Amino acid sequence: MAVTIALFLVLIAILFGIYGPKIANRLTLMGGIPLSEIVDASAHMRKNAILKYQQHESETPIKGEELDAKVSQLLGRPCAIPDLTEAGYQLWQVAPASLPGATYRSAELVYQNTLSNDAHWLVLYLAADNGQYLIYNAFSSARQFMPDTFVLEDISATETDTSMILIWSDGPVLYLACVDNQHEAEMLQSFLSAQ
Repeated sequence: MAVTIALFLVLIAILFGIYGPKIANRLTLMGGIPLSEIVDASAHMRKNAILKYQQHESETPIKGEELDAKVSQLLGRPCAIPDLTEAGYQLWQVAPASLPGATYRSAELVYQNTLSNDAHWLVLYLAADNGQYLIYNAFSSARQFMPDTFVLEDISATETDTSMILIWSDGPVLYLACVDNQHEAEMLQSFLSAQ
């Protein structure tokens, strides 16, 4: 009887050692927003942003003089928008957006690739980052999404769709760049890393 109780206690200790951290991790998730939620929202909003621009095309691209101030006002904090003209993108539209977990409004910037004849689009979402975004590792445990980290996610909706999203943070601002394919995402990441 004593051996059975001892084996039962050992089994409980082993199960607690395996599943205890996962249960504790789920409890800490309540204080943050999984990055997957903001990725899903961005992927859905991206198509609408491109369609909205195509229906109301402006005649001139937006210049960078007032861009930082306008986006900073939308985010409720100072922010510096990366200059993507050298990477071959021209900014056409800036609009408010609503992303999960953003403490204030978010910003939506619609770009078009000028180096290609295929009308590749880049939709850049910016959200205030107070450390509320969480990312999962291979063992399904969550950790805070850290600045200067790049994550590339597939957001394709169909078999022919090759859309990707490049995610990074500079600390106060989370950036989500929705592009048409992996080549553009990798090119954009190398461009941003070099700045």
